[in-house]
Amino acid sequence: MNTFLRPAYGEKQKNILFKMLESANRTKLNGYKLSMSRVDIQGHVESLALVVRMYREILNVDAAFGIFTSNDGKRSIVIGRSNAATLDMGAIMKGLGGGGHPGAGSALLKSVSPDAVEELILNLVSGNQTSSIQISDIMSFPVFTVDANTTMEEIAAILRNKGCTGVPVLENGELAGVISRRDFRKIRKESNLKAPVKAYMSRDIVTIAPGKSPMDASRLMVKHDVGRLPVVESGKVIGIVTRSDAMMYFYDQLPD
Repeated sequence: MNTFLRPAYGEKQKNILFKMLESANRTKLNGYKLSMSRVDIQGHVESLALVVRMYREILNVDAAFGIFTSNDGKRSIVIGRSNAATLDMGAIMKGLGGGGHPGAGSALLKSVSPDAVEELILNLVSGNQTSSIQISDIMSFPVFTVDANTTMEEIAAILRNKGCTGVPVLENGELAGVISRRDFRKIRKESNLKAPVKAYMSRDIVTIAPGKSPMDASRLMVKHDVGRLPVVESGKVIGIVTRSDAMMYFYDQLPD
């Protein structure tokens, strides 16, 4: 235990470690013993990487992940430690938008629920089993789209009736943006609902090609904090893949 007694490890870190051990869940995937734990933290806490390393050593698993979520739920810090030569933690964290090296890594995720973070970690660990599946195999088509001149009032009704959270927007037949429920936060008064969707849609479009993998889609959605990706081929929208589509696919890949 003397190796644990460092100045960076104090009462706050000890409490977090105890919480992690209390909520630890273990699983076996791709032949690796994994453990993940989620802890809500308040403010800045130093030496979380040391805590995760201790957590892995105590549980004696191949890889351990700590998901530390701010009290407001708006961001999560993911820290991972791996003791398996063939399980590259840096590559896994890169898939979450972070980085590191084979034995250790971290990532900062914004506006992503801890449940989704756990699923994405499992997806990334199992990624080498899924490379043969393409986006064209799981995307939805034909794609429901709206014209850029559709009013926000009409969009609200469409999203409500279809039970979806967003749709692609076309302008002169070309993909011009995506409108989602979160874009309604920009509306300040009721009269704004008469405005065309092009005034509120996101023009920073993230798309994916049909030949890419579900893993590629998951990484893009996490990196850009979006819930859907238009599938584009030769400049045309041929389908759409959502976070739910990717998750459902990966659920089927996880061991019983």
